[in-house]
Amino acid sequence: MHKFFTFIIFLTLITFTISFPYSNFRRDSLSGYTQCSGSFPNEVTYFSFSPNPVVVGQKVTYYVTEVNTATIQQGATLNVTGSYQQHVVFNEVTDFCKEWIEVNGYKCPLEPGTYNLVVSELIHPGPNDPKNATIEYDLRVEVANPGDPKTILSCLEGKYPIYAP
Repeated sequence: MHKFFTFIIFLTLITFTISFPYSNFRRDSLSGYTQCSGSFPNEVTYFSFSPNPVVVGQKVTYYVTEVNTATIQQGATLNVTGSYQQHVVFNEVTDFCKEWIEVNGYKCPLEPGTYNLVVSELIHPGPNDPKNATIEYDLRVEVANPGDPKTILSCLEGKYPIYAP
């Protein structure tokens, strides 16, 4: 009889464990973003930003964990392209080493390994910003080493909502 109750308790625990949903971190560690199609040597394993949606006139903080198998060279760029209704509305290219790597206490060239990066920036208002509305942009984010042609190291795509008060 004792074995029977032990077995029932075991089955109950298994059923509970299987039916219990994973945390959001495990289920969607990229916050709705996906790796771009193709093959890239470095992989973003965690990505989020806060606040979400981003608010014009306020700071937004980005959290990234990247597993690098390729070295990030001095002069690497971060290329962020935003589209709305299939039209490119902004394309921002920045020095990835200066804006992301160095502010987190690392230096380029950045050797293979796992790195946690946190960066904050102020979202400046623009002359054409709508009032009291949220616009959801389609975003493509690439990190590339310099060269001709540039070598894309990692790439993410996803929705980027911005609220303009």
